[in-house]
Amino acid sequence: ASAQSVFGLDFLGEHRTAGNARSHALGLSSFAVPDTGTALTANAATLSNLDRLTFSVFEALGFATVHSGGLSARENRFELPAVMVGVPLRKGLVLGVGYRTRFEGKGDFSFERRIEDSPSAFESFQHRGSLFSVPFALSWAPTGWASVAGEYQLERGAISDDVSSLFHDAAFSTVESKRSRTFSGTSLAFSALVRVVPRVYLGATYNTSIDYSVTETFTFTRAQFDSSAAFNLSLPASYGAGAGIGVVGRWWLTGYYWQRGAPGSSGFPQLAGSLESERLVAVGVERRGLASGPFFRRIPFRFGFYEDRWHLELPAGRPVKSRFLTLGTGWNLPGGPGAIDLSLEIGQIGSAADNGVDERVVRLGVGISASEAWSKRPAQH
Repeated sequence: ASAQSVFGLDFLGEHRTAGNARSHALGLSSFAVPDTGTALTANAATLSNLDRLTFSVFEALGFATVHSGGLSARENRFELPAVMVGVPLRKGLVLGVGYRTRFEGKGDFSFERRIEDSPSAFESFQHRGSLFSVPFALSWAPTGWASVAGEYQLERGAISDDVSSLFHDAAFSTVESKRSRTFSGTSLAFSALVRVVPRVYLGATYNTSIDYSVTETFTFTRAQFDSSAAFNLSLPASYGAGAGIGVVGRWWLTGYYWQRGAPGSSGFPQLAGSLESERLVAVGVERRGLASGPFFRRIPFRFGFYEDRWHLELPAGRPVKSRFLTLGTGWNLPGGPGAIDLSLEIGQIGSAADNGVDERVVRLGVGISASEAWSKRPAQH
């Protein structure tokens, strides 16, 4: 399908970085920023700051227009919400359990085209895909100036391609075919956050390779053609480092760099020679809100930019890049601990000149965090 998105090649999709709406408003650059109000942080090491049972959720909605040659198509994406619960075990030791999208495919994207010299009315291609991670994190602050975390992550997900051909001629029936892949695996991640001086923080992370076991099934209108297969797919280890610097007053500057090595093409032979290392570069600026005063002085303002060079090249030798400008704000929940954060991302994935296809994307993000004191109640007599 000539107007399909860059995900139509059916690889794993766009890598989604951990964090809440605040992180997205800062252009994914908030890795080294302590965030004591949320359990859905970009760096699991900051969970150790929580002293209350905390529940956080982040929802992202995406709207895009895909361009290829003279053709275009609209696309909407509704990502499953990321969720995290932080449970303080004791001061400076916090357990975190949650769910987040690891890779985002293009949900419910379809393109219809006529087939020349055939009785077919049109052919419809549809691609769906999402891989997710369930992290079990333990964050510990051995000192007042440093914290560390380890995560065990269950990796699951599926991607599918559906093709339907409908015919003008009543003597022909609709023909359908479907290819589905289900993924399962595990990985480990480690992260740290260090306060060098009162207004300078440094953070680092390492995620082991993800070894997926993949089951592939093909189903057709005529069941006698159905088949299945299995293979293994490994994504190399990744690492990242970030900094958060209090420049002056309420103004903070943030930065983050992340990289994963080039994956193999097991199960995707058509991508051999078209896979490279992935790299994310992000920067952000935040003006933090005051504890009291007029409304616009109490709410923060956040701005950012990031460029993500994908692991996919289209065609070979032409990297696919996404570039986004971001902004956002937030405010405390009335009547108790917690906050609502908003983010807006505007950018482009791919280039029509370099990749033959591009997507103009707008993402809206909403994050909510709420917490309450959690302690043993005295026994009733």
